[in-house]
Amino acid sequence: MADARGARLLADLDNAFKRDPDIDEYDMLPVLEPKHNKSPFILQDHKLGVEAWAVKILVKYASQRLKGWRSRQAGEQFTDPLEVSHLSRAMLLFNPEVYTAWNIRKELVESGYLSVTEDLSFGALILSRHPNSSETFVHRRWLFRQLLDTCLSSNSANNSPCTATPAVNNGHLVSMGINGVHASVAPSLCDNGTLALEPSRLLSHAHRELRLCSQTAEKYPCNYHSWSHRVWLMQQCFSSSLEVLVSELKATESWVCQHISDHSGFHYRQFLLTELHQRRAKLAMTCLLNSTELLMFEMSLVCDLLHSFPGHETLWYHRRFLFQALLKSDWLGSKLQKHSSNGHVEHAQTKDPDALKSFYVSQEIENVTKKELCNSDGYQQVLAQKYVHWLQTL
Repeated sequence: MADARGARLLADLDNAFKRDPDIDEYDMLPVLEPKHNKSPFILQDHKLGVEAWAVKILVKYASQRLKGWRSRQAGEQFTDPLEVSHLSRAMLLFNPEVYTAWNIRKELVESGYLSVTEDLSFGALILSRHPNSSETFVHRRWLFRQLLDTCLSSNSANNSPCTATPAVNNGHLVSMGINGVHASVAPSLCDNGTLALEPSRLLSHAHRELRLCSQTAEKYPCNYHSWSHRVWLMQQCFSSSLEVLVSELKATESWVCQHISDHSGFHYRQFLLTELHQRRAKLAMTCLLNSTELLMFEMSLVCDLLHSFPGHETLWYHRRFLFQALLKSDWLGSKLQKHSSNGHVEHAQTKDPDALKSFYVSQEIENVTKKELCNSDGYQQVLAQKYVHWLQTL
């Protein structure tokens, strides 16, 4: 009885995708027992609803069939590849952490029975309900590697690069302001702050993937897998292009200001700032930006957030990163030169970077003591005290 119902449910699910190949969301409906002799799949406006009672039966049926196919059991070893694809789809929709099913889909892609584009769309559908699915993001990176390999193969003859580099508008630079820090960069920006990418297959997929990362980060707080996937995209698909990094720094600023407890989002900005600072010479030449000024603006931003939203540990950890990054940057050297010329610091101190470092650590402790320890209470004061203790260890 269970097997018969499983086969019927699988057929109903396949029919739903045939009727609407553009399903973009799905969820379970709180129907625990079948109340009528109708399909438990409800389709409307590209949304799929599945009655809860059908899920267990369908997943069990798909799992048994896939196990039989993998072990080459009699009656299962000659299963049609299209049916194998449908079985893996039925299983992953409700349990996306089954890496065996993802590996089956990898085999189908490599064999040509399933396209990379189709599988990317399917993964995006799964992330609409499971935005923190680690195996789904792992599989998407594998799919993007296939796209990169294809792109490299097609461009090997003329040695053209295969990365998501930004386009130049008629050969002219586009001026872009980043919160008071002026930059001239090559790409134009879309309304949402991301890059206007060239009309190629890889760039189109990479552009959509950034939007998908934003959607999954919005749906699941502190979505480590989503933000790590975004870092991977920057490194592998965009080759850490300076223009893309600058655009991402601008695009994610408003997001972190609205999600002040999301450490993963702030960690992504730390990655961007680190990458930009490591290539500060080229950044200054290409984008007319100073990486130290970016760090200082970020410090000003996080201090404003700490004042407006006290008691959030994520902001204090981000402040630690920024202060330590400033100490390791050209900031001390510029301060040394400035104070040496103005006579604000003793001559002996200006000649000694360690003494200057100690001076600014003491100044930071004094600022925190005056603004946070004396004028706040509760958990904000506890976090400020921890930050002072950390400063004293530098």
